[in-house]
Amino acid sequence: MINAELKQTLEELGFTKGEAKVYLALLELGSTTLGPIVKSSGISRSKVYDILERLAQKGVVSKIQKKEGLTFQALPPEALLGYLATKKKVLEQEEKRLKAALPLLQKLAPKPKVEVMVYEGFDGFKALIDRATSELEKGDVYEAMGISKTTEAMRYYAKRIHEIQTKKRYIVRSIFDELGAFKIAERITPLHEIRILPPGWHTPALFTAYKDTATIQFGKGENIVCIAVRNEDIATSFKTAFKAMWKISKPFKTATFKTQQTSWKL
Repeated sequence: MINAELKQTLEELGFTKGEAKVYLALLELGSTTLGPIVKSSGISRSKVYDILERLAQKGVVSKIQKKEGLTFQALPPEALLGYLATKKKVLEQEEKRLKAALPLLQKLAPKPKVEVMVYEGFDGFKALIDRATSELEKGDVYEAMGISKTTEAMRYYAKRIHEIQTKKRYIVRSIFDELGAFKIAERITPLHEIRILPPGWHTPALFTAYKDTATIQFGKGENIVCIAVRNEDIATSFKTAFKAMWKISKPFKTATFKTQQTSWKL
């Protein structure tokens, strides 16, 4: 009797139902002719021969011409490992071909008008920062509006924008509110222009825009939620709002910063 569990295992390895039945029957029978295989497997003679041919191609069954006729024998179960190794190699080759074809396939596929990604928690916040730094290139402009006071961990990881900027040479323009301004000095680089909102203007949510992407970030630590929208029109709208806020904000000057801190009672 064919073991149902073993039959299922073989099917999960890529055998058809008929191949699994015939292989298990042959494994029990040993070297034999077609008749006993038909009887043991319960599969018609017209189909069994084709199945045996496929199993031979898989490298798990051998066939020998003897005086009494053509005989078949299941190779030792270890031959299944060889079958898997061959299958793995074929899959790796197919993966290489697919990767080579992906750029052409992606060009054929219609691009979504709006792509929205939601990132939650601190890990999501880090993923959003990593996404931006990977996409920004030399000459690009990254604008952040409404940088406010946040957790030390978030502030520390957000510095990656400016650390990687030194290597990639993209431009950053930031607008801080008075609560976020106490850490402003660590963001200063030759490629980073900074302005500060008027006193009393607080921005619990942070907006950023670069290339065709706009993001909104709100909350802190594990409660932070980040939404990234990839759409040219939406990104342009964010950039237009940034320009308006930029005009009413004051340029940051190191020499006057201590005076500003005192007046803002930080």
